[in-house]
Amino acid sequence: MIVFNHARVIVGFGFLLAWPLASRAVGSADPFAEGAWFLDAIHAPEHIKTTKGSRKIVIAVVDDGVLLSHQDLKALIWTNSGEKPDNGQDDDGNGYLDDVHGWNVSDHNGNVSTPADRLDAYYHGTHVAGVIAQIVHRAYGARAEDYIQIMPVKSISDRADDSYLKDAYKGIAYAIDAGADIIVCAWGVGHISVDESALLRKARERGITIVAAAGNFLNGRPQYPAADDSVLAVAAVDAQKKKLPHSNFGRFVDLSAPGTHIRSAVPQSDAAYALKDGTSVAVPMVAAAVAMLRLHYPTYTAEQLEICLKSATETIDALNAPYEAKLGAGQLDIAAALQCKLLNAGTAIANALVHPQGYLRFSAPKTGLVSWAIAPAGNFKGLYFKLLTDRKRAGDGTVNFYANNAPNAPLVASYSLKNFPEQIYVPGTTAYVTFKPKKTKQQQDGIIAYQAEPIDFSKLYCQGKIPVTVEGYFEDGSGSADYAADSDCKWMVTAPQGKVVHFKFSEFDTEPLHDLLYFFDGEGTHEKIMAIFSGPNSPPEITTWHNKVLVWFVTNGQQQAKGWKGEIKFVDP
Repeated sequence: MIVFNHARVIVGFGFLLAWPLASRAVGSADPFAEGAWFLDAIHAPEHIKTTKGSRKIVIAVVDDGVLLSHQDLKALIWTNSGEKPDNGQDDDGNGYLDDVHGWNVSDHNGNVSTPADRLDAYYHGTHVAGVIAQIVHRAYGARAEDYIQIMPVKSISDRADDSYLKDAYKGIAYAIDAGADIIVCAWGVGHISVDESALLRKARERGITIVAAAGNFLNGRPQYPAADDSVLAVAAVDAQKKKLPHSNFGRFVDLSAPGTHIRSAVPQSDAAYALKDGTSVAVPMVAAAVAMLRLHYPTYTAEQLEICLKSATETIDALNAPYEAKLGAGQLDIAAALQCKLLNAGTAIANALVHPQGYLRFSAPKTGLVSWAIAPAGNFKGLYFKLLTDRKRAGDGTVNFYANNAPNAPLVASYSLKNFPEQIYVPGTTAYVTFKPKKTKQQQDGIIAYQAEPIDFSKLYCQGKIPVTVEGYFEDGSGSADYAADSDCKWMVTAPQGKVVHFKFSEFDTEPLHDLLYFFDGEGTHEKIMAIFSGPNSPPEITTWHNKVLVWFVTNGQQQAKGWKGEIKFVDP
């Protein structure tokens, strides 16, 4: 099942369902006033002078429908020029009858609007589309409709029992075939099939950019389609550029954007607005940026547009311990992305790099050595490097990798571009890279991408499910240090047959109500919970019901403490 990524996490029926953390109605007099702070935060440009191109950029919103008549959206709604409305025929021969303004893949018709009796439940697509509208209206004013179109792709039935987008991937398939340039997936789920991954690759091969939500499940578990290599994954931050508490994080994230107190259109009326939170509202900001880049650089590939986007972000890792290297390249900066200094001819190539994800560009003809000092903020394991440019265009030369950002550092690896491996790993938090062309006057242009490898704090003091089969000392594993943020540690304690387990704590200090020690009667978290301990005081002694108990220590990323220590004894029931 697919879940939206406006956030508050609710557990039910074995799935995590994301709903609005804050859904607040606001006035309709000025659609760009309250809640529009994000436009300045992402440096959304104003009054761009752009020559009308031969083709409009089409952004597909695969979601729960869009109110086509909303004052922010009606001028931007995509129209299928090959289809005649309301004649019950497939005029353009694409297999869909009357898909004039998009398609409802669940009900198999051209009605992509929110059902009138479910406006409170099916608000999501309208709000997402409204964020795009605000950005492009700010940039192009009344001319926005000449450059950008929004294609609604409704992926839930009007009569669905819940708000899950069960047909979301069918929606992506329609958007691909209908000619979308960008596909917005402000939703996600924790798994992906082979066929679904193949569909995402198909989009990438056609030059389509898919932008998806990292998720609102407060953890580092990948969500799909965001975590697929062919998709841009977006996390959410607040007005201070700190990770939104409920935003997912991890190495799969490409960049972050604002995700709190975002004002946008809702379907209650043509002039209705509400404030929403979550990674859902961050995704359309990135999608709008990609659309603007496509207009500005019509010959660039989807990969080049991604380079423009990620190489121009604001660094935020110094503000986000312990999420270094887990929030992508940084926060979206549209104005800087439009400059795309890394790829523009005649622009100086940056040689001091501080982003956790970035690019090394070598452009020729060059004389002598080119070097890069890479020193992102924060703690992480090391840096991965990958050659993006095809080897023929990249030319040849020698690339050296050193273990820290100084010329006299130990050499880790040395390769020619002709024999460059799939990826290279340099341990440590800094690196120094040099490139020397084989021929000083040869024409060549290449890019090497790098990405920091984050520390998995959830397993910093544990690994897997730790078996405990003997009596003795028992602790969280952090020793004299504070326990780790986002810990996810399990101990499988097993007493001999006929015995039960007795726990007695000598120390206990965790963040109250947030960092929790669970006791499950059996071998898994599906078993009955015997006890949950949290807070600064030692809990009472506990004796299990049977000879097996799973102990699970779960923490968030906000505040850490000393943890807990105690002992285990196997006793008679």
